[in-house]
Amino acid sequence: MNEITERKSWWNRNRKWISLFIIILIPIVTFFSLTGDATFRYGSAHMQPGLIKNAYEMANKNEIVSQKLGQLSEYNFLRLIEGDVLYDNNGNTVYITVNLLGTKKKGKLDIYAHQNGEKWEYQKVIVRIKKPRKETIKIFEK
Repeated sequence: MNEITERKSWWNRNRKWISLFIIILIPIVTFFSLTGDATFRYGSAHMQPGLIKNAYEMANKNEIVSQKLGQLSEYNFLRLIEGDVLYDNNGNTVYITVNLLGTKKKGKLDIYAHQNGEKWEYQKVIVRIKKPRKETIKIFEK
């Protein structure tokens, strides 16, 4: 018996893989095009957890912050994503805003730091409260 086998085209042989690739690629490209370099800024700040965590702990130990906001919940990366990160001076100065969630109220933690070699030095750490009225609590200022 002679069987004639028909060879499928490249597209027909690889259609399901190409479709899968496109389904995955489009959301990724869309995400990065909409967020710009924000993803990398947040990632950079998160890669230096001591910078945020130490300021967070300073705020949590402050008596005025405890009175106004209550006990702060633990810091996590999602709090950073809800905030903002800006680098300046060729990446040697960072301005970070992290949302704070206390047992009584919410607030924002502003961190201004400058990198000296491998180490970050705080220039200013501030807690901001909006409600019932705007209030600023200085945690650290150089």
